[in-house]
Amino acid sequence: MVARAILAELAREGDYLLASYALELPADVDPWARISRFAVGQTTGTWVEVPGLTPELRERHEGRVVQVLPMPPADTTTHADGGPVGYLATIAFPTINFGASLPQLLNALIGNDASTSLEAKLVDLQLPGELERAFGGPRFGVAGLRELTGVADRPLLLNMLKPCTGLPPEVAAEIFEATARGGIDLIKDDELMGNTDYSTVLRRVELFTAAAERAYAATGVRTIYLPNITDRPDQMLATAKRAVDAGARALMVAYTTAGLGAVEMLADEVGVPILGHFAGAAPLYEGPRTGMSAPLATGLLPRLAGADLALLVSPYGGYPISRLQYLRTAQQLSLPRPHLKPAFPVVGGGVHPGTVQRFMDELGHDIVLGVGGAIQGHPDGAAAGVRALRQAVDAALTGLPASEAANDHKELATALKLWGTL
Repeated sequence: MVARAILAELAREGDYLLASYALELPADVDPWARISRFAVGQTTGTWVEVPGLTPELRERHEGRVVQVLPMPPADTTTHADGGPVGYLATIAFPTINFGASLPQLLNALIGNDASTSLEAKLVDLQLPGELERAFGGPRFGVAGLRELTGVADRPLLLNMLKPCTGLPPEVAAEIFEATARGGIDLIKDDELMGNTDYSTVLRRVELFTAAAERAYAATGVRTIYLPNITDRPDQMLATAKRAVDAGARALMVAYTTAGLGAVEMLADEVGVPILGHFAGAAPLYEGPRTGMSAPLATGLLPRLAGADLALLVSPYGGYPISRLQYLRTAQQLSLPRPHLKPAFPVVGGGVHPGTVQRFMDELGHDIVLGVGGAIQGHPDGAAAGVRALRQAVDAALTGLPASEAANDHKELATALKLWGTL
């Protein structure tokens, strides 16, 4: 059965989601027929006539092919070598098939029947306004986080507690307080620290909230703790509600391992900002021919699910993400959309005072600088590590190179000497 075509302009006027895929096919395969079969298979789900498959049902529920573009864009066969041919294909999916459910949306886009599926990589999504509005997205977003922290005009500063696992909560609370005394805005658990027998989320919230209050008395900065509540959905929700009742003002969840639908649930239920962590997302985008692109997997999808801030993979911390995809992911999180608040990109992995200028130049001021070892590992202690980071931010805001600012700031000078600049 062949899917009907539709112009992109008409699809955008209707209730269709436009999904674009990059793929390769053997030179002797008809690309339109193959992609058309995929569009049908991912919607009405059958390649033969069956009872109930009426013209009316097809009209309302069947996917339609918008375009199939050869890559490179050759119009003749003059230079064909018989090898695989690349294509960029766009399919219009009726939103009535999945509604505002990310699990079902992904089933439609990259799941379903093996007999009609296609080895292709999902690279772009265009949502109609009504569907975008139905998802809701971040409940707080950039403006809400700025109001919560009281920070109006600079990047937020976040620390990831190190070591990642093994610390009894009483010991971790001492490290938390030492860090908070440097004036850090946010401190989160590492994604490897969960709700364990030796360190429960509730115990950490109790101890860390008390530590934050002691530090606040000394600094005037009330550090916000984000516990990692990632777990199976029922236990996660129960833990989240207990944590908020105990004083947690924000939460962290690994959206890939817990599930995007679980994040949607949290956004609806907990009433505090949610940090989305990308743990487990790499297999979704690392393959060149399957899965989806990083800007979708770690940008648009967690934003749709309700993450108010989300970890961003940068090309400067050792992971081989391309600079283009890093920038596009930040855009998917933060660029204005008609019906979604922008989310804070959280830059993590190898961040230290010598990298601040680069990140602010590339991503602007509405970012969160996530720093772990460069704070706890500062030779003069965690508080000095926070001050060095803040000194680098203040220098960047005034256009002063960090190397010059270091002449007046011992903490920054020590950090630059140890880790250099990017």
